[in-house]
Amino acid sequence: MKFTNKLLIFWSSVFLIFLLGIITVMSLFWGITFNFWRLFIVFIINGVIPPAIITSFFYNRLEYMESKDENPPKFSGVKSMQIPFKARTNCPFDEIMQRVDREYILSYTNRQNQILKFRTDSRMLSWGIGGYIRMIDNHTMEVFVYPIHKKSRREMLLLNQTLRVLCSIFKAC
Repeated sequence: MKFTNKLLIFWSSVFLIFLLGIITVMSLFWGITFNFWRLFIVFIINGVIPPAIITSFFYNRLEYMESKDENPPKFSGVKSMQIPFKARTNCPFDEIMQRVDREYILSYTNRQNQILKFRTDSRMLSWGIGGYIRMIDNHTMEVFVYPIHKKSRREMLLLNQTLRVLCSIFKAC
């Protein structure tokens, strides 16, 4: 299942649990009865449409992470860096995948073209960071990181931190 669908289901579930809690409290303490179809319409209006609208704002950036598009990201706020890399094995791309997988969530890999896409975990108050790594040769890789929410100051700070973490993972900085 795609990340955007999971995100929509997650937010709808949060609203559904909140609505069921309110209904339970109102039924137990005040003895109010509810019509099922009205509750269903309220859930659709308040629990499905707002998360769908919010997810649609970030759809392109979220969808890029899992797409087979092998071009570097061209979003606003993208930061890039070339990182030197000394492989310990005969398969440098596999070593890169392994090291990145320890710290981040891999969302797309292509061994033939040596391209890797990753993301950080999305949380309630932070949409996270997306990343793209392409090996230029066996000793150099090009890294692009971009925020999911382009106007978030917190995520812009996380971009620099992510680049520093990637440098430390590959012991290049």
